[in-house]
Amino acid sequence: MEQRYRVLELLTNLSPHHTRECTRNAQPLYKEQAAERYASLIGHLPPARTSWLDALRLNTGAESDFVLPARTHNADTHKYFFAINLYNSFDIIPDLFATLFRVASILGYPNVYVSIYENGSTDQTKALLRIFDALCRSVGLRVKISTSMRTRGAFNHRIEYLAEVRNAAFVPLHELRSAENEYFDTIIFMNDILPCVDDLLELIWQSRRNNAGITCAADYMYHEDLGSPVFYDNWVARDINGTALENAPFESVFHQPNSQERFQRHLPIQVQSCWNGIAILDPAPFYAPPHVRFRMARITEGECSASECSLICNDYWEAGYGRILMVPRVKLAYDRRVFDIIHPSRKNLTSIRGYVRLGGLPDNPRTDPQDRAWFGPHDRLFTEEEAEALDFVPGPDSVDVADTRGLAVWCWGWDGAGDLDGPDVDPIWEKMPNRSTTADAVKIRHHRDLNFV
Repeated sequence: MEQRYRVLELLTNLSPHHTRECTRNAQPLYKEQAAERYASLIGHLPPARTSWLDALRLNTGAESDFVLPARTHNADTHKYFFAINLYNSFDIIPDLFATLFRVASILGYPNVYVSIYENGSTDQTKALLRIFDALCRSVGLRVKISTSMRTRGAFNHRIEYLAEVRNAAFVPLHELRSAENEYFDTIIFMNDILPCVDDLLELIWQSRRNNAGITCAADYMYHEDLGSPVFYDNWVARDINGTALENAPFESVFHQPNSQERFQRHLPIQVQSCWNGIAILDPAPFYAPPHVRFRMARITEGECSASECSLICNDYWEAGYGRILMVPRVKLAYDRRVFDIIHPSRKNLTSIRGYVRLGGLPDNPRTDPQDRAWFGPHDRLFTEEEAEALDFVPGPDSVDVADTRGLAVWCWGWDGAGDLDGPDVDPIWEKMPNRSTTADAVKIRHHRDLNFV
């Protein structure tokens, strides 16, 4: 009954619970930068009057003082497919709902389709989803919510199970193609994270700006021994040289020097694989041969039993869609404690670092003496380098594997089934297909560009 009361309380006004302060007090210059940057994503005519749907103000309650720019290209023809898996996600669903509604209002409700697959939850997740379904339909936002009591059996293989669950969220993608000849231009796959509106917009913008096969954020968890957040998803994330990223604080995540330097400057980074809470996918490999899908490793053929997310990145490389990048600016958390640490308010920033404001624009990495490394408000100003398209390169040939030269990826295998605590096979360098080392692997095949004016 307590959770049911919270359902009513939280959903009455569709208010985000943890992320409501994302951009409430954003500095005016950041608002102007965001309005100009994301104008090309607008898939609707701007509303005639101010409201919470006044999307590019990124407004969760505060007033702003600039006019929305007009659309700069045919955004109304670009369609977005949101795929979401949920399990016992009661606490984060209000934030997820609020962000989805606001982002969809920017992209245009007719351009968005939301597919949610939930299974096995023992809290009130299913009740919240029924409310969300009704709210979506009330504003014309297409949604399909599938719920199930299925859980992973005691002897099921973890990766096989997770691959099936992820593929279940993709069922409408293929149904709409087969039944109505409807195709989507961009897929947004979301885990149970706490995103802000501009987090999603930035990932979509970078994905389309770079015609990327896969675009991901950077996610963080709290490390009890260190007493601070550390990079989380290093079972999947690999640098472009195939090395694993570290479960480490912000300053020492990458091993490859150029990648680490770009990471510390918040600049997009080419990687071999990543997922990290949100992944923006080019849907072309799902529609056309080789028709990729989430899967477990072909263990009997000697393939390293990596995560289903790692394997889909490998399959994108093999399909010729190896333009994979990470956007360090977008820092995601799975709970409020980490969210507050990685996005402190500006008034606390001086106290944390122990010095007084000396001048310059607030949180401008070029002029603000307080902008050191990573802790900083959500509205950190954009730099020119963050808008530059990446120069993607094929996988490197710097690692010897089985007496041959080629792209190799550090892999921890998970061969066994049942309730294992983690990977159960010694890590190895696994040779990737030869195509990964050719220019053909990073060729632009599906143009999803933004028009810049």
